[in-house]
Amino acid sequence: MDALYREVLEETGFTVTGVTGHAGSFDYASRSGLRTRQFTFAVTVGATGPVALTEHDGSAWADRGDLPAVGDETRALLAG
Repeated sequence: MDALYREVLEETGFTVTGVTGHAGSFDYASRSGLRTRQFTFAVTVGATGPVALTEHDGSAWADRGDLPAVGDETRALLAG
């Protein structure tokens, strides 16, 4: 779990205070063409604020009942 905590902090600026669920993983080709495995977790954070992105093109806050296009596993995880 240390890697999860570290990656969230590095990629968003948020400090994870707990892990509340795991929705699984999937493989995809990264921009560089390398095979990458994406793990999806639900976490709680100490405080929210502006997201400090370092590796992504964008982010968005969404209400659980009004989610953008996400997979069924992610939607179920966020529904609680």
